[in-house]
Amino acid sequence: RERMEIVSKCGIATTAREENVIGHYITDRDHIIKSAEQSLINLATDHLDLLLIHRPDPLMDADEVADAFKHLHQSGKVRHFGVSNFTPAQFALLQSRLPFTLATNQVEISPVHQPLLLDGTLDQLQQLRVRPMAWSCLGGGRLFNDDYFQPLRDELAVVAEELNAGSIEQVVYAWVLRLPIAAAANYRFR
Repeated sequence: RERMEIVSKCGIATTAREENVIGHYITDRDHIIKSAEQSLINLATDHLDLLLIHRPDPLMDADEVADAFKHLHQSGKVRHFGVSNFTPAQFALLQSRLPFTLATNQVEISPVHQPLLLDGTLDQLQQLRVRPMAWSCLGGGRLFNDDYFQPLRDELAVVAEELNAGSIEQVVYAWVLRLPIAAAANYRFR
């Protein structure tokens, strides 16, 4: 257990559970606490290293989320907290209610999805020295399966050859790691 970091998410009520008739986002205090506690049971551990709110919830009450985070932190069940797919304003709102720094914002970063490079999300994280957690660096397969991105694949292949890289994937991951946010913090979730 000490050689790994356990990360879990909460905030989505999926229709995979029969009690949920419709899928929706939910970030009330009780749901966050119950989700974290269920993760502890499912993962057979006494604490999570990081708990993320999976997506912004239009009905999110930042004070209620902060209260749940503080409760889970004080009880020793969760060491660090973060969010996923939050805008700079949503991140700042939640951070303004917490006595500790949010550890990350998990965001989609890929050559086929670049809005974060210009919308202030990565700038804010760099300013706060918060390292983002990148997801879908290969665009969920769109980079390889969508004809629209054929010119991008061709250009990445040229770059891969110029750099003597083994694959397009290596070029993409090197690009993500080269973004200034990759070195914004030297942070482990322990």
